[in-house]
Amino acid sequence: MTSIRKNKFFMAILYILVFFMLAEWLTPVIVLTETGHRALFLIFIAVGLLMAFLRVPWWFSGPIKVLYILWFVVYVYTENVFFTGEAIQFLQSNFSMNFSALISQNWEQTTDVFRTMLFFVLLWMAIYLIHYWVSFRSSIFLFYVLTVVFIAVLDTFSPYSGETAIVRIMIIGLLLAGLLYLVRWMERHQISEHADKVALFAVPLVLGIAVSTAFALYLPKSEPIWPDPVPFITSFSGQGGPGSGGNVGRIGYGVDDSRLGGSFIGDDTPVFRADVSTGQYWKVESKDTYTTKGWELTENVGESVVYRNNETVDTEFISGEEVETTVVSMEQEFPFVLYPYGTESFSMEESPNYQYSSADQRFETYQNGEELEPEEYEVSFGEPSYSLKTLRETSGEALEELPIEFDRYVQLPDELPERVRDLAIEITANSETVYDQALAIESYFNTSGFTYSQTDIPVPGADQDYVDQFLFETKRGYCDNFSTSMVVLLRSLDIPARWVKGFNEGELIDSQGETDVYEITNNNAHSWVEAYMPGVGWMLFEPTIGFTGSSSIDFDLELDPTDPEQPDPQERPETQEPENAGEEEAVANSQTAFWNRLTDFISTNRWKLIWTIIALGVIGTILFKIRHRWMPKFLISYYRLRGQESVQFEKAYLRLLKQLELYGINRKPGQTLKSYAAYIDSFFGTREMSELTRAYEKMIYGGDDQSIDWQELKESWENLINRTSG
Repeated sequence: MTSIRKNKFFMAILYILVFFMLAEWLTPVIVLTETGHRALFLIFIAVGLLMAFLRVPWWFSGPIKVLYILWFVVYVYTENVFFTGEAIQFLQSNFSMNFSALISQNWEQTTDVFRTMLFFVLLWMAIYLIHYWVSFRSSIFLFYVLTVVFIAVLDTFSPYSGETAIVRIMIIGLLLAGLLYLVRWMERHQISEHADKVALFAVPLVLGIAVSTAFALYLPKSEPIWPDPVPFITSFSGQGGPGSGGNVGRIGYGVDDSRLGGSFIGDDTPVFRADVSTGQYWKVESKDTYTTKGWELTENVGESVVYRNNETVDTEFISGEEVETTVVSMEQEFPFVLYPYGTESFSMEESPNYQYSSADQRFETYQNGEELEPEEYEVSFGEPSYSLKTLRETSGEALEELPIEFDRYVQLPDELPERVRDLAIEITANSETVYDQALAIESYFNTSGFTYSQTDIPVPGADQDYVDQFLFETKRGYCDNFSTSMVVLLRSLDIPARWVKGFNEGELIDSQGETDVYEITNNNAHSWVEAYMPGVGWMLFEPTIGFTGSSSIDFDLELDPTDPEQPDPQERPETQEPENAGEEEAVANSQTAFWNRLTDFISTNRWKLIWTIIALGVIGTILFKIRHRWMPKFLISYYRLRGQESVQFEKAYLRLLKQLELYGINRKPGQTLKSYAAYIDSFFGTREMSELTRAYEKMIYGGDDQSIDWQELKESWENLINRTSG
């Protein structure tokens, strides 16, 4: 009897699954540490598993692995493809340096080369352990559980998204665990290794995993029943906030905006209070470089200007005529001042230097050369006002004459999908001026099925664009999604735009005469858009649903007297709607929404659907080819559940004839049932087929169905059916 472990094809499948499992371990390590060269590490794993599978002696496989590790170090750190004299000298110097550091226990002096080799040693050990578990223990459950825990922890506590990785791990792990259990079961029951027997046991396993995975992927998912505890844990460190790039973060002002996306949980921790006549947007800074995943700031651009108390500052926004002074009382510590639009000057008791950078429009505060975190300061400002007549004269030709300093505000990555640019053109097709184009894009989000939410927000994958994902796939997000998308759409039309961070007006908590007191918390952290209007300057735009940042700016409109006068809304004639118009419209909208969701689902998951259909087709083909193996079990169960009537015996007998043909014992043309039954009995060494045939002929030709005892004949029928599965 041959053990299933000797079946090379079966064992090769196990080692291939192990390779994919190790790849799931390696990927987050590479991503989080920004190590790079993932393909070369995977080659090392593949070579190690291949030599383990072929049972290559250690004295041969060991030197090959060592040579590969040395080649990797030489290639990565010196860019030499071969072991040149320079490369060998590099290795010698590194070995000497690291050996001295280890002897002196000065761990900080160890080099990246040494750490790289340690990582390879860990991979080497992992390959050996898994080889031992698969080939000798036939159990992978511990490694499977550890992999699930590893990915789950990284997905929860790090920027790495394991949303799809956990699905792949579950599929690979279940296949491995099931196949290895099959190995142990067949050896325990001393079942010989044959391809048809292995397939008989393995196909139901694969089919069950495939079907359950398909159901898990495509069935609706319920929302979480309790909030994620991670934001509360990380909040104690004083970190978190937008732009962390993780799955769930604590809302608030953050520094890193290079990877946007993911959900947020509210945080009502106060940031500052402001005494103003009306609510204001409080600006902190802006970013100019879009990377397909988030925002960065171009280095070494712009100029820095230092201001003192009460000196007039230049924020690129003209102050309005009505100037007021607000008192800002900080609850959290920031090394900068927040300021409303139209700011003229700052003042505080410490008399610091206010260093303004035109690169990001942020006012950093210094005193005696060190950063100062203000506790309270005054800001004098006048809300900007704009002329509608001038805005109506903004033309695209004027944008072409802007100086080179504006180039960074029309930057877009080469990887930006073309359909984003096409959408910008489509939205502004009927807009004649630059201002009209900006208004059309700003209004687009309120009229095109977008939803504001801070939960269940995905992080774009490695091959996905943040804006493209939001505009065409999810249409669900918060301020970062809306503001970033508007900036990108504006830049697609060569309109200068920048992404702005700060806080919205907050909550009105008190009134003191003509002055209101607003409390701004972490929940009010916000992002919006500034776009450049030729002949006018920079303007604030608010694309996020539910926010009205632009309404806090009073537009001093100079109407053209030749403009047609708009009729009073109250004087417009009322139109009578049919009684059932509302119901019919609701039904039509519901049907349209259903088909739109169905179309979007198919478009978004078309490759998943195609591969699912292909997989089901392959599995169906395999099952059809080996149907004579599994069909008997099904037939026995089926007819046991049926009644005891003689009509069931007739159907069962005809089914037995078909099953015998599938088995390969065909009835010759013109051969009688009696002769065919005698041949079957001689083939299997029984008399059961002749017995069943006599009963069948007696019932059909003799018309004596009352004397047929199906319950008594069923045992003979089941014995013959079972023999056809051998």
